[in-house]
This record gives sequence, C-alpha cells and structure tokens, in this order.
Amino acid sequence: MTLIILFLAGQSFFNIENKQVFYPEPVRAESTHSYDVLHYFIDLNLPMTSRYLEGAVTISARSNQDNLTILDLHLLGLSVDSLKVDGVTASYSHNYETLYVNLPQVYNQGDSFDIMVGYSGTASGSMGYLRYTSTHPISYTLGCPFCTRRWLPCYDRLWDKADYGVEFFITVPDSYYVCATGELIDVDTTAGYATFNWKHNYPIAPYLIHFASSIFTTYSDWYYPAAGDSIEIKNHFWPEDMIYAPTAFQYTTDMMSYYDSLYGAYPFERYGMVILQPFYYAGMEHQTMSSIYRTGFVGNDYYLMAHEMSHMWWGDMVTCFGWQNVWLNEGFATYSDALYREHHVNHQLFINTMISRRNAYFSSEASFPHPIYDPPANHIFNWGHSYCKGSWLCHMIRYLCGDDNTWLNLLATYRDSFAYQDASSDDLNRIMDQVLGGNYDWFFNEWVYDLYYPIYDIVWVKIYESPNWRLILDITQTQPMGPSVFHMPLPIGVDFSSGDTILTLDINQSPQHFEYVLLQEPMDIIVDPETWVIQKNTVTQGIAEYVAPGIFIENINTIGRAIELKLTQPGLIRIFDITGRKVYETHAQEVKYQPSSAGIYHVIIGDKKQRVVVVK
Repeated sequence: MTLIILFLAGQSFFNIENKQVFYPEPVRAESTHSYDVLHYFIDLNLPMTSRYLEGAVTISARSNQDNLTILDLHLLGLSVDSLKVDGVTASYSHNYETLYVNLPQVYNQGDSFDIMVGYSGTASGSMGYLRYTSTHPISYTLGCPFCTRRWLPCYDRLWDKADYGVEFFITVPDSYYVCATGELIDVDTTAGYATFNWKHNYPIAPYLIHFASSIFTTYSDWYYPAAGDSIEIKNHFWPEDMIYAPTAFQYTTDMMSYYDSLYGAYPFERYGMVILQPFYYAGMEHQTMSSIYRTGFVGNDYYLMAHEMSHMWWGDMVTCFGWQNVWLNEGFATYSDALYREHHVNHQLFINTMISRRNAYFSSEASFPHPIYDPPANHIFNWGHSYCKGSWLCHMIRYLCGDDNTWLNLLATYRDSFAYQDASSDDLNRIMDQVLGGNYDWFFNEWVYDLYYPIYDIVWVKIYESPNWRLILDITQTQPMGPSVFHMPLPIGVDFSSGDTILTLDINQSPQHFEYVLLQEPMDIIVDPETWVIQKNTVTQGIAEYVAPGIFIENINTIGRAIELKLTQPGLIRIFDITGRKVYETHAQEVKYQPSSAGIYHVIIGDKKQRVVVVK
C-alpha cells in the first residue's frame, strides 16, 4: 500500500484532487424518477477492527407519481438484514447493486413515506467504506463518483439530493472519534463505546455524504462574516500532527472571506477538513467536511485546500446535473483555486497557473481528443479536460462578461437560480443569455459540446497613409478537428514605440480580413496579450501590396557599397536579402543602409520593388 500511496501523491501535482473512477457506470442521468429522497437517517456500528459495519438507514421519501407500488434503491456488496416501509415489513429483491422494494401499500403523487433498511457486511476496501491500519487505525467513506452504494443503501444519483439533509448516529469504541457531514450535536459514551450524533440540514447529493473515524484531535478557527455572526472551521487529524496545524490551516479563514466576497455567503452551517492517510485522492469536497490527504496537510498545500473549499459553492451547493456536466464542478473549483493564488500572491502567479493549465489541456486533447461535455466514464476526472479546460471556460465566460461587476452578477444569478439544486451546461447557457442579453449558444456549442480549440494563422501588414497608419490583419483558423470556426472574440495587442492598445476582433468566419486606421506606427502585434482565450497561433508580418498616393522613389543607387535612396516624402521602407529575409525596416524619407555582406537585395516601398547590388 505504501508504494501505491507514494505513486498517487506524486500524481497529485498534475491533478489537484487525483480523483479516479473505480467503478464506472453510464454517465447519463435521468431527471425523472418515481420518488424523491427527502432525508437520510444513518445509524451505524463500527467495530474499527475490520471493514465490517452494521446498522440501519431510514430514507424519508415522497412519491413523484400516482400508484407507486415498487421503488429502487442501490446497495452493492453488503447484505440486507431487514426492510420496513412506514414500520411495516416489506418484501424486496436484491439484484447485484439494485434493491427493489415492494411497497406494502400504494402511494400517490405527493405522499411521503419512510423506508428503513437494516444492513451489514464487510466492505470491499477499495471504495465505499475503507479501513486501514496506518499510524492509527482509520476508516472513512469515499463514494465519489459511483460508490456511496458500497456503504449505504441509497438512491445513488447525484441529481437526487436529500432535500432536508442527513443525520448520523455512529457508534465506535470510545478511544475513537467520528467526524461527519454537518455539525456535531452530541457524544454519548456508555460501557466503552461512544456514539457520535452529527446532523446536516441542507440538501445533499449521496456522493457528498461522509464520515471518518480514527484517533482524531481537532483544531478550530472561526470566520466572522458579520458582527455577532461566526462560522466554525473545525479540522480533524492525528494528535501527533498538531505541530503542523497552525501553519497548514493559517489561510482557511482568508479563503472563506475571499470566496464569500466573490460568490456570496458560505452556504452551510460550518466547515472543516479531515486529514486522511492512506487516501486514494488528494482531496474530496465532502459537504462541510473536505477530505485532504496527509501529504498535502504536512506539506502545506494551501491551494488544494482552497480548491476543496470553493467546491462548497460549486459542486456542493450547486451540483452538476449528472457526471456529463462534471466540468461545472471541477472547472469552477479549479478556476477558484487559481483566483486564490492571485489573491494570496499576485496576478502573475494567476496567469502562470492558467497558462500551465492551458498547456495541460493541450496535452490531454492531443492524447485523447473529446468534448468536455459527457466525457467517457473513465475520463470523468481527466485533469486536462474536466479541470483545466473547465477552468478556462470559466475564465473565458468572465472575459465575455466585459467587466468583473457583470461577471460577479452572472455568478450570483447562476448561484441563486440553482442554490441547493443541480445545474447543467444548458442551465448555465440560459443564465448567460439572461444576464448578458444575447444568445451564447455558439459558445456552448463550440467549447462545451464540441472538441478542440482554435489555431490561428495571422498575417499582418502596416501601411503608412500620412498622417496615419493602416493595420491589415488576415486570420485563418487551421485547427484539424472541432468547429471550422470558433467565434470567440479575439483580443490583439498592438505595440507602438510609445504605449500599446488592444483591438478586439469579432471572429465570424475563416479566413477573415480586418483593417484599422491608427494614429501611430504599429511596431508589432501580440495575440491575446492578457491571456483570456484558449488558442494557439502563428504570426507573420507581411509585405504591403501598395503604397499611399504621392510617395515615390526620387533617386536610388542600384549598385554600390551601401543602399542609398530618397523618397518624395516619408514612407515605409523595407529591405530584403536574396533569400527573402527582411534585414532592415524603417519609416523615413532618406536611407543609407550598409548590409553586413555583399549580394543582391530588394528594396520595397509599398508595391514597388527595386533590385540593388551591394559590392565590397
């Protein structure tokens, strides 16, 4: 196991969470279901000597249809010991991972009922309920993305949130401590055992329900969003690691304050982290209780912690509707941890992070090109696509907003529209249309539902037209797959001898021609100088095909030791060697230029070309 953990720790550099898909299933979700889960009440006994667990869950539910007589739950690898509906014993069949319950009476739309499932067994040990004997015995749950059913009878679909949350009563030997989703309500110690009661009153998807048990101690900070208001941030780890806690957790209140300023008030009753070792992932955004691998804790991986905290808004409060929309979870959180780098250090670190992640996406697209939407099951948590491209889509949406006030308004509208619910890519599309007042189907069609990215071939020419300059741009998109035209507005930086400016090109075809009249001579152009767009490019400076009226060569020596010429008025003068390489350029009326070697040269003034021989 040590070798596996070391390997995974090494991989976390490339994937901030190192999430994997151990038990894939079809990614597509059905939005209609015969009933709606309202609440999970979980009562468990954990001996902490093996992966064995036993207990019962009571699922409160409401019928979504008339004449409901049978319903389905998920349970994999554990045994059903008893089953009752509203206190009446019910028959059932258990087919691999699906538990079909025959209801003892008919329920109609809107009717509520309770299903109690008693269950027990030894968990698989790879996902679901895990237990290790490490520095201390430790056990915990890990259900993302498909494995809550491996420790809990439930309806294991992330889009069916338990509307009124979850409550735990977990009993362990009294030398252990249990942390879980929500707030600790009570600890009852009797005859060598301790029962921990944790409660969470907010809607929650099954994969975000979590508990962990070990020889934990705690370390708390408090965030004060307003006078007289506080949120506890309670962290759990092994006692001997207390030495690391003040440094490792020193920025968590700052993170919460920063995300509060961007995304609105923290959405739950409290927050915390539990430090796990061994741990398959580097981090996991269990609701109110993020799981962090011990290596990241000891190594002060602040940005992993920032990533997981941001998930409380994007992933937990607003959850992607089906794993086909996973980029909404991971892209938003990956962008958030990049934003925190900017807040914590500086803008250049943010830009460097975004460029690094853009390159990771390029590499991922080169090895296995696919749309970010509805990824293959074993690519749900692909670092280059779901995380890095996802974060770049968030960045480009911010760019399309035009200013940060509009961007924050868009985020607030998206949050408020889907708070404690699930959202899809189409939902975000509709919010953009609403807030920005346009039709952004093109953005989602090209960047979300299709693959690849634009590759621009840009040729630019500058022409002096006294007293102004004309800048000519010809842009062709050459990407080998994906849309033939990406319509993303393209920023072009224009450098002058004093200062610069940015032109925004409205891209709607390929090839495409642009002309601008400028007050100064453009010395160079830079594609996307502020780093807003996923793109690659090649830039070539072309030769002007014509000259402004009234500029002529008054005299020129066609053979000599230097190239000497005079124009009728100042103009753009270019000199090329016999290979076509430009060796000299200036804007002047007279020139005396001494090449480094003899040979044949071409002097070009607009569309006029003069051959000159230089001798030694």
